[in-house]
Amino acid sequence: MRKLIALLLTLALVISLASAAFAADAYTLDIYWIANVNTDKPLTDERAAIEEYLTAEDPGKTELGKALENAKILAGVEGAINDYLAELHKADRKFKKMQVKIHLIPWDPAWTEQAIGALMNDEKIDLFFTADWEGYVKEIQAGKLTPLGDLLTTDGQGILETLSPDFLEGIRVEGQIYGIPTNKELCVPSGIIVNKTAAAEIGWDLTEYENDPSKKITTEELEPYLKAYKEKYPDKYPYLMEKDRWSDEPWGHEWIGLEEDVLSMKYAKDENGDYDETVYSIYETREQEDHIRLMYDWAKKGYISPDSATQDYNAVFGTGDFLVFTQPLKGNNFKSIEMYGQNHKPGDPEFECTEIVMQDKYKVTCQAGGSMFAIPASSKKKDAAMQYLNLMHSDPVLVNLMLFGAEGVNYTKVNDVQVELIDGANWYGMHGGAWTVGNTKLQYVKTDEDPEKNAKLQEYALDAPMTASYGFRFDSKKADTLDAVEEVVRKYARPLMVGAVDPDDPELGLEAFRKALKEAGVDDLKTEVERQYKEWKDSLQ
Repeated sequence: MRKLIALLLTLALVISLASAAFAADAYTLDIYWIANVNTDKPLTDERAAIEEYLTAEDPGKTELGKALENAKILAGVEGAINDYLAELHKADRKFKKMQVKIHLIPWDPAWTEQAIGALMNDEKIDLFFTADWEGYVKEIQAGKLTPLGDLLTTDGQGILETLSPDFLEGIRVEGQIYGIPTNKELCVPSGIIVNKTAAAEIGWDLTEYENDPSKKITTEELEPYLKAYKEKYPDKYPYLMEKDRWSDEPWGHEWIGLEEDVLSMKYAKDENGDYDETVYSIYETREQEDHIRLMYDWAKKGYISPDSATQDYNAVFGTGDFLVFTQPLKGNNFKSIEMYGQNHKPGDPEFECTEIVMQDKYKVTCQAGGSMFAIPASSKKKDAAMQYLNLMHSDPVLVNLMLFGAEGVNYTKVNDVQVELIDGANWYGMHGGAWTVGNTKLQYVKTDEDPEKNAKLQEYALDAPMTASYGFRFDSKKADTLDAVEEVVRKYARPLMVGAVDPDDPELGLEAFRKALKEAGVDDLKTEVERQYKEWKDSLQ
């Protein structure tokens, strides 16, 4: 059975590899890339997959059929990249002779199990996707990522010339750079995507927000519109949340990567223009309690779905069955365009969207480290890996090979900037997305996107100041009570934040939550965060 699987997969590769001029002595870069498909573990049950494939009316739609098609597309893109790398080496012998093997691995749990598992086991990996939200600090602490300072100096000139210094400052850990960020948006305030079609139906005029993108609205001010929507659509829920996102919260979202931001800092300046650098146990604050009580009130009124804690919010968005959707935003309505393109399915009702930003613009640590590639300690040729990573930030040919695949095979160019994908060869939908690929300014965009999209994404942060804690990362290994505190947070926080639990409930309400936090050691955790923050702050003097 395994031999048949191997044979089928090999046949899918042969045609694509035949044209690739692989050199026997070329070093193979193993690239681990977060993705929408799994090319390293494609089948769940080999026997069942083969039987389904052999008996299906349309084998291409079976699990094995899709795996074969993905393998063929992947091999074709690898071949195109390898041909280009061979040309670069031929033109300049200082450029290492190399070729790529791309490992596409989906989001968690697959990424943690396969990719991070391989990293921690010291398997040969040359370039590895990482992010603050996906283990960056823990990977450094485990000694699995290479400090890049010297490599940047020798082989990273294109990175240093194109990437904002703010990015590199924002991803340092104890002064060292371990990952190279995607050159993309650095400022992502929270806000709402508004179903503009539904808003028009209830008489909500959005003109003032569209004419002035800096004009804000508070969460509380949404209530009259939520009420009007609910009256018109009694069976629908107007307030849709990404997890339990509070779009005008005062806290730094994902401030130091703790569960539900149990400890955080106010990220924006106060009315006097000063930063409040107090570390707050946020679920013990009046601000958090007031918001939780508002969410419970809205849930009782039918504004929030009773399934909010577990629902697939992206799928709900795609149907248009909402009025507002809490989201991180990038300016220029780009997030709503992306969300609509990704989640609106054929047959779903058509609707228009617009956006309202609800927070001030700041550069924050988690956005600097929101998408990076690192060079693992297990790489056998780190200089070659850095040369390739440098191309991802300086060479438009390589950038677009990685993003869209081969011209005429995976896409066609419409003009100098925009492209159309070719049905049946959609490499663009297989990998993690444009936000993971080097320098976005060098990327083409699809025909349904603004030709100036990538320049505008980067420009959006130009007038944004850094938060007081920009660049601070918490060393969780030094926190003895972290696991116990986060276990408590996982039990209590989200049901309260989406209005699913009465905040006065004696067993699951706020007081019970606060008591459990104290017993788990939240005060000791807070003391450790404060100690590390002061140490980090003093190091900047």
